Amino acid sequence: MRQPIIYTILFVLLTASGCSFIANANEESGEKTGNQAMYDVSIETDISEFEEYHMTAHYPQTPNNQIDQTIIDYVNQQKALFKQESYKSKQKSAGSQSHELHIDFEVIHQNERFFVVRFIETIDLGKDGVVTNQTVMNFDKKKGKALSLEELFKEDIYYVDRLHDWTKEKMIDAGEENSKLLDKLEARPEFYEDVALTGEGILVFIDDSANEEPIRVMIERDKVSKLLRSEYTDAFKEVPEELAEPISEGQGSDDNYKDFSLDNHLHEGKEVALTFDDGPHPEVTRKILDVLDKYEAKASFFMIGKRVGYYPEVAREVSERGHEIGNHTWNHARLGRLSDERVNQQISSTQTILEQVTGQKVDLLRLPFGNLPSANYQEEGYVVPWTIYSEKWEELKPDAVAEDILSKVEEDSIVLLHDLQLSTVETVDLLLEKLYVKGYKVVPVSHLIDKQENRSVLN
Repeated sequence: MRQPIIYTILFVLLTASGCSFIANANEESGEKTGNQAMYDVSIETDISEFEEYHMTAHYPQTPNNQIDQTIIDYVNQQKALFKQESYKSKQKSAGSQSHELHIDFEVIHQNERFFVVRFIETIDLGKDGVVTNQTVMNFDKKKGKALSLEELFKEDIYYVDRLHDWTKEKMIDAGEENSKLLDKLEARPEFYEDVALTGEGILVFIDDSANEEPIRVMIERDKVSKLLRSEYTDAFKEVPEELAEPISEGQGSDDNYKDFSLDNHLHEGKEVALTFDDGPHPEVTRKILDVLDKYEAKASFFMIGKRVGYYPEVAREVSERGHEIGNHTWNHARLGRLSDERVNQQISSTQTILEQVTGQKVDLLRLPFGNLPSANYQEEGYVVPWTIYSEKWEELKPDAVAEDILSKVEEDSIVLLHDLQLSTVETVDLLLEKLYVKGYKVVPVSHLIDKQENRSVLN
């Protein structure tokens, strides 16, 4: 008679364990997909440089796999379309100028239910001109998908008419400078494709050919809440204050800066500088720092301002571990297509955030794709070139990249590397090992610059 009782007890225990396991699995799954939670947003940056074209794509990543995949699919689609357009343009014209795709983003809003991001796509096809577009995605965290406007608004209300009327009212109130644009606006869906849910209401983006940036019109939530389906009215819940925002462009302080000085133990002899572009990266940059420490080497890191805003602690760590910081512009745009004012903003904004975060006085600058500054460039620092670069480094294995660089290295070489790809870590380890065997000392690039300037003075 005892056996059935024992079996019953075992069954109950196993069932309880199973339920606990399922609950834990669901909890982990909830963390993985990020449903109904505030997102800690990180930034991904893909940079490709070829003779025919350059591509830079910055995009957000979240704890939600479905949302991330939608964003990655969007980026890949933009790249594919750009390559097609670039190829067509090259077929029409024999120009040798490289084309450019540049994708940037801003997080417009998020709360427990929604994550809203705006992408800015710029395509430069040389003589065919520069085209800038935008894509706004309103993500429902619960469903893990970007909602179309038809899904957001009620079926029995033609939302375009309402948005059109409210937008015109706002623009008229803003002043006469919008009068020409008002004449072009029509109550058609194509004029109201880019709208973003926010805590205050709905933000409408209106393209303005006379300006680089679109007009932003905020329609208050007491109006637009009547247009939304009932399940989406919680879009207007405010973001909790504890949600930390990344440091944004233009932020900074006027605190006194610490002067960065090189270690005094540098010995005389053959020297070479390793320079790293495009970071910081929360994993790769730190692994590179560990390898540099292993060989007691000091290097120079040219950082993208937008990425520093997302990973200030990594930039600070680079500085605190004795390495040199340089400016690599705000978002790695090809500066040749920008106005002088925008170029100076790209550089000065990055300068501000670097000095704010690291405490270093940043004197070094490297422009994207090896560009040279224009004649009207307002000097912010010494423009640092490179002398050695493994052109097919993205396609080669680390040992092949290291051998390629070593075959070209000579005294006072400046080596260009990148700290977004994990393969760079192994490349640096191989490089440092063989450079020291060859009798080279790895130093920050400013040391080589100072040495060259001293030689010029002596001559």
